[in-house]
Amino acid sequence: MDESRMARTVSVSDGRMAIEGLSTGYVQDATRRFGLSASGLRFAGGFESRDGRLEESRRFLAEARVVDGALRRAGFEGETGAIGLTLRPLSQASEQPRLLLMLGYRDENGASRPFAEAFLAPAVFKALEADALSGLAQELSLSATTSLWIREEDRGRREGEPIDWYLGLDGDGRATQPARGFIETIEWRPRPLPVAVEIAPAPAPVPDAVHEAEEDWPETAAEQLGKINGSLRLLLLMLAFLLIIVAIK
Repeated sequence: MDESRMARTVSVSDGRMAIEGLSTGYVQDATRRFGLSASGLRFAGGFESRDGRLEESRRFLAEARVVDGALRRAGFEGETGAIGLTLRPLSQASEQPRLLLMLGYRDENGASRPFAEAFLAPAVFKALEADALSGLAQELSLSATTSLWIREEDRGRREGEPIDWYLGLDGDGRATQPARGFIETIEWRPRPLPVAVEIAPAPAPVPDAVHEAEEDWPETAAEQLGKINGSLRLLLLMLAFLLIIVAIK
């Protein structure tokens, strides 16, 4: 049976959410920050008609993942994978001093997909745009306080420990409700340079044997002259003997 079409009573009281048929309760923790990390930041521009007016549409798109945890839907199995992140500028006329974040699910091509939308102050969006066009903003991370839920048994987890975050349900438990929050920090950076692979130096040539056989050593000029002088002395000695023999005869 498709759980998404089952009517379930959902009650919310004193910051606690209970879903019919589930023993797990959910609570909200305003002191815990929800984090997203995004890569493949790319700019998209255009125009759209809104309330009979033509308005410029400028935004950044990226694929995001939850930092140190996962995003789930309360009452449903499984966790979201990649989250489609969109960053938009707030209206110039907006007096909202804070950066806003919305998370939820929307139907696309017959499938329900997770999304996150960040609404940035015009000055922040302009700085992001300038750095992105300069190649200085290819990855992005943000942290926010949100209306997402966590399981009651996870409330005691320390900051930085992996934790699952949950989107709530509407009153009859059929549809997922979006979560909203305020972005506390946002930063971007270029993609890290690939780590250079160190090439091992070529092995040093193996030296010839230090000690060679003496007979294999090349003869020096002095040694050759010594051998010649020895031969001449032997020849003169032989001539002297021959002269003595001739004189005797």
